[in-house]
Amino acid sequence: MDANLFWGIVLTLAVVGTCGLWFYWCGYADKTRQLRPFARRTLIYAGAGFLVGLAFVTSGLGSPPMGLIAFTACCGLLVYAAGCAAITSNDQSTVLVNLTGRALLLTTPELAPFYTLPAPQEQPSTELPPLLPRTHYIVNAELGCLCAQAGRTDVFTVDTATATDYGSSGLLVRRLVPATSVAELSERG
Repeated sequence: MDANLFWGIVLTLAVVGTCGLWFYWCGYADKTRQLRPFARRTLIYAGAGFLVGLAFVTSGLGSPPMGLIAFTACCGLLVYAAGCAAITSNDQSTVLVNLTGRALLLTTPELAPFYTLPAPQEQPSTELPPLLPRTHYIVNAELGCLCAQAGRTDVFTVDTATATDYGSSGLLVRRLVPATSVAELSERG
């Protein structure tokens, strides 16, 4: 096998692997609502690497080595991806997670006239959800009482008095009640 072909394959795999690893960590940063700082750090370091690599590649010092070209290309791809991530990320938005086991149709004015919130599982969750920044959970009444006893303020339940059941289509929810209110009502009753 030709040495140039071998190193071309190795460097291509290195660039693809580096970009793939970056996208993995980008997804993790998005889940923890830290995407914008992650994208900024990437823009600083990869941008500097891209500019230095570009200066060497375009200089008149002769033919640049293949590794330098791969490094410059990798940094350029990371700058592009980080720029797109920084522009499209919204780390301040609130995320609602439906753990009731049924699809919910929300009519909360802050969301939309009708906002469909699917359930990730068919059975209601029985475990306390993880604490994530700017994430609110909608759970059934039993889990809501457990969350209220644990002091969780990010958990809500459906107000069954104002909700309309549409069977397999879902539950029309007009109001969400904080889990602390549900726990107080169950203690009284």
